[in-house]
Amino acid sequence: MKKLIFPLIVIAILSVTLVSATPTNPGIIRVFVHSDNPIIRGLLDVQHEFPNGFSAKVSEAQLGLLNVLGIETEQVQLYHVTGRPTCNDNGVCEPELGENPSCGDCKPSEEEPPANRTCYPDNQMPWGILRVNGGSGGADIDVAILDTGVYREHLDLTRRIEQCKDFTMGPRVKGSCKDIHGHGTHVAGTVAADGGEDGLGIFGVAPEADILAYKVCGSDGYCWTDDVAAGIRYAATHGAEIISISLGGDSQSSLIKDAIDFAVSKGALLVAAAGNTGPSEGSILYPAANVKVIAVGAINSAENVASWSSRGVNDGDYIIEEKEVEFGAPGVSIESTYINGCYGYKGGTSMAAPHISGLAAKLWQGNAADTRTYLQSIAKDIWTAGDDSATGFGLPIAP
Repeated sequence: MKKLIFPLIVIAILSVTLVSATPTNPGIIRVFVHSDNPIIRGLLDVQHEFPNGFSAKVSEAQLGLLNVLGIETEQVQLYHVTGRPTCNDNGVCEPELGENPSCGDCKPSEEEPPANRTCYPDNQMPWGILRVNGGSGGADIDVAILDTGVYREHLDLTRRIEQCKDFTMGPRVKGSCKDIHGHGTHVAGTVAADGGEDGLGIFGVAPEADILAYKVCGSDGYCWTDDVAAGIRYAATHGAEIISISLGGDSQSSLIKDAIDFAVSKGALLVAAAGNTGPSEGSILYPAANVKVIAVGAINSAENVASWSSRGVNDGDYIIEEKEVEFGAPGVSIESTYINGCYGYKGGTSMAAPHISGLAAKLWQGNAADTRTYLQSIAKDIWTAGDDSATGFGLPIAP
């Protein structure tokens, strides 16, 4: 490629020091830069490298200059976790991402996580785990959980965490997978909580599976799609058989789409939450709407679909296509591990997806395609008869 020669003014503008991009800081823009030029890369606040370019935080002036130079850019999208409103550690009901609060009675939790067991779950085998016949298996299967991080010291998770990475800090800061929000820790428990060494804690669907805890969302529950895409790619190249994604957005991210294609080529099975924007037909979010991803809607203990669970555009032919829901799974009043070292209840398709991720680990058939087909074959038809827009094939139940 012909080497570009930059005037001093160009270098000065491109190399300006940036502050962190956030949803409330519109002056900084997060973009994907379609360029492999090392000079441009060296002058920008690069977040992640990809095969056909890199993501970066830029000012409006920098973005304008890149456009003047003829360098193609596209804005990085912002997704969010798909949990419903929940009680925080102070006992306050927090609506997640603009939804109306509906937590019920909130009680303050312990301020400090217990060093030893000082709290116990209401149910060691929550209703969702029982409903899918989980609570055992998953040995030697790695499940990557892309979320707000995981509280790795939880007594019921500490033996399950195999990897812990933070993708929200860019390439220069090697963070942990510390979970400040609580969403990711709850998801992880549903997948693989093992009851702790004393056997008195809570159990997930596949308590012998290993967790690859990848933090791709911030403490506010928002998730930049370049962080998510980087997490998917990393999972696919570091041994993940299953990638569990309880987050989403209204439109498809090109970065995540390419990462999904890459992960599938590496043999990974991807599972994602359908979203909480129902009941309109076609309200399913991406990446669940991607045909290569298992999309999961939420049901309650009576096996009725939650009104807020996003719907697909299923045409009833039992052939998964773009924007179709594949399964329904427990996603209402789900008890699981929490960041105070104890337990909490959450609802949302975020809670439904890890039931299917755990089942995939428990029932792994040697490869992703056969596992997906097997889950379809054991699904119990629920809600309305046939391949419906809220539960697709139905509720998979382990034999």
